[in-house]
Amino acid sequence: MQKALFLLSIPPPVHGASMMGKYIQDSKVINQAFSITYINLNTSTSVDEIGGQGIAKYLRIVSLFFKVLIQLILIRPHFTYMTPTAGGMGFYKDWPLAMICKLFSGKFIAHFHNKGASNYQDSKVDNWLYRRFFNNTYVILLAEELYADICKYVGRERLYICPNGIPDPYQELVSKESNEPLKLLFLSNLIREKGIFDLLQAIALLKKDNIPVQCDIVGGDGDISEKELLEEIALLDIKEQINFLGKRYGSEKLQLIQSSDIFVFPTYYRKECFPLVLLEAMAFGLPIITTTEGGIPSIIRNEENGLIIKSKDPQNLSLVIRKLLYNKEMRSLLGKAARKDFSQEFTLEKFEQNFLRNIEQIVLKEQ
Repeated sequence: MQKALFLLSIPPPVHGASMMGKYIQDSKVINQAFSITYINLNTSTSVDEIGGQGIAKYLRIVSLFFKVLIQLILIRPHFTYMTPTAGGMGFYKDWPLAMICKLFSGKFIAHFHNKGASNYQDSKVDNWLYRRFFNNTYVILLAEELYADICKYVGRERLYICPNGIPDPYQELVSKESNEPLKLLFLSNLIREKGIFDLLQAIALLKKDNIPVQCDIVGGDGDISEKELLEEIALLDIKEQINFLGKRYGSEKLQLIQSSDIFVFPTYYRKECFPLVLLEAMAFGLPIITTTEGGIPSIIRNEENGLIIKSKDPQNLSLVIRKLLYNKEMRSLLGKAARKDFSQEFTLEKFEQNFLRNIEQIVLKEQ
């Protein structure tokens, strides 16, 4: 059995990449295929600390480097798998780890759950670092749309696509009751670029037109504080329309998704790649309103299994929400299509199959 070193993110903090890392670490299918040693790449303890600095964080980075070096020397893996950050301080932290992995192991596989290389590639220093990072590196992306971010450095012959997948929670919960008024759901870490303030403004516009709507907001640990969020809600005079619930995990979170009628995710987050929250909403057959950021077009097809809107446009968002509120048949058709696509393409079992196929193709290549 081939030996492998896996460097990936594990919660906390909770975000898409760390959740997928946990799924891989716990996967019997993947762990039966290779003899894997795992190392947690996280040096941040919360989402809002990601990209930050500080003595404690630098010490964790140094400790991580030596932990990786020791394991490389001890096990001499046939290949190393890593989920690096694509740009900025995270990339600078991951770059030396990638270099020593290339030195002490066979093939090197980089699986990106974020994007941003194209934002830094014009810098002479970053360009030099990227060229060495991607040299003889096999790359896994979550969606075809994300290739433009790294196409300067990676040829198609070293590119693989593996969409995320999640456990199917549908059978764990009872059927939902109908809501009156209909309930919207926003579920994400409270990051401004996820479009949360656009949603609040859209709801304020709906209220102005006397359209009844309720919205649950679930999330925490971002660049928006709870205080700032509540102040914006008060300023827009939509306290009666908004129910801020903070963080919710596990079955409690799933119950909230199931009890909702429409999932709204108006993101323009520059690192957005393949949001797991969309897969969770699809699993429960919710009609979805979202944008084309990152790899979302590989998940949501406009007017087929969801509705696509232009980002940073509260007025348009309010119109699309209104459209769904008053069209029960459309909500049903979009939700059923979303559920069907999830069950066929985005389950954890499907991810494990795709992941193993890609890894095995890379490991066997040129041997």
